[in-house]
Amino acid sequence: MNEQAVYLSDKLDAILAGAGSLLPELVLAGFFLLVVTLDLFKARSIKILLPWLALTGLFWVLVLQVLGGYTSGDTPFLDLLLSDGLARYGGILFSAAGIFTVLMALQHPRLEKLQEGRGEFYALVLILVLGLNLMAKSVNLLMVFLAIELVSIASYILTLTFKAEKRAVEAGLKYVLYGTFSAGVMLYGMSFFYGLTGTLAYTSESFVMGLYRADTLLVTVAAVLVLAGFFFKISAAPFHFWTPDVYQGAPMPVVALFSTGPKMAGILVILRFINNFTDADAFADVQLLLGVAVLATLAVGNFTALWQRTPRRLLAYSSVSHAGFLLMALLAFGTGYTSSVLFYLTVLLFMNFGIFLLLQVAEEKYGVYTLEGFSGLGRLQPYFGVMALVYLLSLTGLPPLAGFMGKLLIFSNVWEAYTLSANNMLLALLILGILLTGVALFYYIKIPYYLFFKGNQSHENLVISPSEKLLLALFALPLLVLFFKPDLLLGWIEQLLAQTL
Repeated sequence: MNEQAVYLSDKLDAILAGAGSLLPELVLAGFFLLVVTLDLFKARSIKILLPWLALTGLFWVLVLQVLGGYTSGDTPFLDLLLSDGLARYGGILFSAAGIFTVLMALQHPRLEKLQEGRGEFYALVLILVLGLNLMAKSVNLLMVFLAIELVSIASYILTLTFKAEKRAVEAGLKYVLYGTFSAGVMLYGMSFFYGLTGTLAYTSESFVMGLYRADTLLVTVAAVLVLAGFFFKISAAPFHFWTPDVYQGAPMPVVALFSTGPKMAGILVILRFINNFTDADAFADVQLLLGVAVLATLAVGNFTALWQRTPRRLLAYSSVSHAGFLLMALLAFGTGYTSSVLFYLTVLLFMNFGIFLLLQVAEEKYGVYTLEGFSGLGRLQPYFGVMALVYLLSLTGLPPLAGFMGKLLIFSNVWEAYTLSANNMLLALLILGILLTGVALFYYIKIPYYLFFKGNQSHENLVISPSEKLLLALFALPLLVLFFKPDLLLGWIEQLLAQTL
């Protein structure tokens, strides 16, 4: 009895000692409960406050993550969560994504007029960001699973924000079915790893040693199953089928969040996970599997985007393509690819929110739902046209925009890894990535082509509000600055990564 009391006392002391490392998550949980509670009141004055409360909570967490100081980052919390520099930078990106989502929602006419579920929408954004933070901090496979499911449940409900629309219901149903399947497969793979290694702490030395002692075929099978769940979150092939339907049916601020937040968190989880498989001799099959996944993701994303007639579906397959570039970077073992990946994720955050805000303006104010609908808008509304050109050129990876620097850093890491290992797969992926960047130009350039080179018979007075212009400028500015001064961000990332175990 005394031993149990001592054990419980030690665990309680450990929880209290590590609670400070969970301060951002506790703040998010507190604001989530506050928004849900206030949403019970029907007073209009309270309803108006809800998005601003969510914005306050997200901004507070962003400041906490930027300033740091709430954790030493040297000891995992109960061997489940690690608040290191990698998780901290991820938290900064997630908080920014949440803030941008709320700001976009405030500009969305139908979301602003939403009567039922208004408070739920902002509460779910908070809980989704909380789940993303937990994904980035998780160093235990079971904790990863729980964090992913928290994000998934919030995502399913956010997809169904406009329940009266058949398109939203169809997207939500497909999302749930694909998500449930991938979660089951992933959990099965995690059970394999536990049986093979005797631990779920996948960043621990005992986990790595267990992998070396285990049968290679079983390790490969387990890795395939677990990566299936991770690939679903980042919309990588062949688990990308939900992406175009969800992007088509969800509200635009939600689409922008899905294209960044879960993708960034999934990449950070995969980054930690595949560090166990850097030995090319012992885990050649796992590395080959990742190479095939990169090849399939890049090919499916880029070539399928060529045939799309709606901007939402075009950008959905574009998102699949970006997942391929990020996975390619993670194969550059032996190089400092982590800072390149974080730089790319940061640039992707601003590019995606910028282009999806433009699509929101096009849909809600101009009634544009197809590529042909953009005809002549660039001449009628020059600000809209120029901003679209900035974001689309950056998404392609052309100078003088930060998208070019993001891809250049990744290609440089892959080339360095090839020179170190002489792995022909890396050379093939590098060549393919460069060629498919050219393919991407063909589908991205469709929108500027319609904007500036096609005629428009409409003489309507098209207007962009000052707040939307300000947001578009806010998202575009880092894309210009980080092209000319990428070291500003890379230096800060390196400082944070120095805290990573």
